Amino acid sequence: MTRKSFRSYVTYRLELVSRVARETADDIYRRECGFDIRELRVLRTLAEQPDITVAEIVEATMFERTMVSRIISRLVRSGMLHRRICELDARQVRLSATPGGLAVVTRANTLGDELNEDLLAVLTPDERSCFDRALGKLTTWQPRHRAAPPRPRGEEEAPR
Repeated sequence: MTRKSFRSYVTYRLELVSRVARETADDIYRRECGFDIRELRVLRTLAEQPDITVAEIVEATMFERTMVSRIISRLVRSGMLHRRICELDARQVRLSATPGGLAVVTRANTLGDELNEDLLAVLTPDERSCFDRALGKLTTWQPRHRAAPPRPRGEEEAPR
């Protein structure tokens, strides 16, 4: 059996499409909105879910906590969001987009819709429908081959 190139793997091809689309969008968003694609994902999250915690933003955006913290600091400095101490737990900070932040999100969403349409324009209507269904199925995928669970500390593999 002839082995296929790694470039034929679905994960590689998805990453390639995603990378080109993200880089293109990032350039446009920076130019038109003054923020990069990651900053806008945080702002969009806050527009959809006002008054949430940093942990909730981390979960919603799928970014690392340190990255989210840096983004939040920049967005606060630029007046796009504000922080407030949670009344129920002073250790938690709640975040919300400001009116200026919401205006940026509105502009970014318009651009995002245009970019999305541009990307999908290479597909026929039937292909778009099929692609959307396939992506929906792929997002529910559960791998059959899972990595072994991590060993508890102090347990080493037995000698062979």
